[in-house]
Amino acid sequence: MKRNTGCNSNHGCPPQLSCDEAKTLRVDCDNDSYYPYGNHLQYPVADIDVALAEVELQVEVESDIYLPTAAREIKHMRRNVSLTQCKAIRSAMDYDKVKLYITGVVHKNIQYVEQCSGVLKDYSVDVPFTCSQAIKVYNYPDYEHLSQKNTVYERRFIDKKVHGADNCTSGAYTYEYYNEPIDCKLLASFVNDLDLYKDFDNWGRFSRITEKMEVGLFFKLLQKQQVNLGYCYGGKEEESSSACDTGYKMDQQPKSMKDRMKELMKRHES
Repeated sequence: MKRNTGCNSNHGCPPQLSCDEAKTLRVDCDNDSYYPYGNHLQYPVADIDVALAEVELQVEVESDIYLPTAAREIKHMRRNVSLTQCKAIRSAMDYDKVKLYITGVVHKNIQYVEQCSGVLKDYSVDVPFTCSQAIKVYNYPDYEHLSQKNTVYERRFIDKKVHGADNCTSGAYTYEYYNEPIDCKLLASFVNDLDLYKDFDNWGRFSRITEKMEVGLFFKLLQKQQVNLGYCYGGKEEESSSACDTGYKMDQQPKSMKDRMKELMKRHES
């Protein structure tokens, strides 16, 4: 006996009948808008994603695509761009630039026929590309702090005879900084390509497509930074400006965690 799951039942309700629809002559709408409200912080500081730059990147790609069977005609070709890697590090030569390393693929879905009539064949292939560039940034990334992992700062003690170091006791001082990475956010892309059909057989069918593509990428470089929300454009607090009037006043700018860490490092080095 087949079990009734009730998925298609009306649960005792009769089916709704279709009704005539009236002709709407006019609809009026109204609304009120209010400014967003937020908490008033004693120290208006927040960790937020800061846009370092908006980037337009052009990549030229040339590749050969080998079809699984010979094609008489391409009916449709779909293109999709995706990134498999987008890494950025601050340049050691130019403080206002980052070195960007991009790896991605252009996924192509090709539909073709082998004869003048017949079954439509479907074939998908990934065209990889890679690129590295120096990118100018306008909001600077946080300064990267290096870590001290070996035992350069060794802790030694004098022995009981006070003639040298105690070989039974030792120690060291190491430290690590955990820097915020620079992230990529892909906003848009385009593919501008030229398809060259090659390797024709005696029946006028081809099995190789040479692709010449211009791939355009539009993305943002972002880094999470600790931002003072009470500061105005230009890095100055202007209490008289209405655009900068937040009701916030700090007598002394507090030191950041990284500044306190640097002071601690200097104290041990000295």
